[in-house]
Amino acid sequence: MELTAAERVLLHLHPFWNVHELGREGTQAGIAEGARLLRSHVPRTLKALQAEGLLDAHDTRLRGRTRKVRVYALTEAGVRRARQILSEVDATSVEVDGRTTTLGEARRTLGLQVLPALAAIDARGQLQPRVTDLERPTLLERGPDLAFLGRWLAGGAPVAVVYGSRGMGKTALGWAFAETVPHSVWLEIEPGADLETFAEGLAHTTGVRASDPDRSDSVAAAIGRISAGTTKLLVVDGYGDVEDAVVDALATFVRSARGKGKLLVLAQESTPAYCRFYSRADIDAGLVAERHLKGLGLEGCRAMLGNPTIEEEALRRVFLLTKGCPLYLRAIREGDEATLSAHSRFTKAEIRLLLYSGGAGRVVGTSTRDSISRSA
Repeated sequence: MELTAAERVLLHLHPFWNVHELGREGTQAGIAEGARLLRSHVPRTLKALQAEGLLDAHDTRLRGRTRKVRVYALTEAGVRRARQILSEVDATSVEVDGRTTTLGEARRTLGLQVLPALAAIDARGQLQPRVTDLERPTLLERGPDLAFLGRWLAGGAPVAVVYGSRGMGKTALGWAFAETVPHSVWLEIEPGADLETFAEGLAHTTGVRASDPDRSDSVAAAIGRISAGTTKLLVVDGYGDVEDAVVDALATFVRSARGKGKLLVLAQESTPAYCRFYSRADIDAGLVAERHLKGLGLEGCRAMLGNPTIEEEALRRVFLLTKGCPLYLRAIREGDEATLSAHSRFTKAEIRLLLYSGGAGRVVGTSTRDSISRSA
């Protein structure tokens, strides 16, 4: 069953129709991911839905962010329309292990949301739940990384730092881990964050305020009070090139941590040496656990691309060029040339080659295929 972009958005937002305050799932980025749409298509779709009276929008602060963002929610009319679409989709006939049933019954039995369930139906009308692994694609092959975090949580080190290049899946890994830890809190910081902004984010997400947000030792003490309280896990996402005072605050916390809580820092692989708030001696002393995320392997790339029939030569070409980066692989799967151009150093010819090799080339014109062949 083919759905329009607007129908996909309505179905994505429907599970949250009665949520008091929407989170990231209501932002344009969250809607693009959940509805499986190109980010560039989302604003136009949302505008059309608002014009029909099916969506409302307002600005709010998400947990862990200091800046307001716009979130979108269904109106009463939107809920009615989403339910109508859902009813039609759930009536779709599918086959599960040789038994014919409706999609609604099958997905409720398997615990699937409607859009991932639709994505799991193959050309023969068979529901293949394994395809829904792509709902959280950046967690492919992340079992060892989750196990590392589990050991850290049970161990004595108060701080863990997970490094990864842009798009490697640090945030997805952090969310998946935090969901398993009761009383976890998420704080996202912007590149170049100063101490005052960092302290404000801590206060907003945890309710713990530094007595003097302009002093590193005061902010470090605030982190200590958080870890000594009911919060079992504080995740700081987006760490990279920050101001010296933020580095000093984290360094002070590492050397004075006494609470039962844990601090997980998700950091850019490109974080400068002068922003790394701990030393080798801190690792050896058991104060900090460190992990560097690697790209996906060949089979992970195949699963991410969602193209099980991809030729081995094409798969290896994609693997070698992308180094298994989930962000690049997802963009290739969706034919998203804009993302590849904005977030990588690939040339235009390399982007065309990747899209063609990954399967998006099946829908490009003859002239484009010819130019790709020449560039290869």
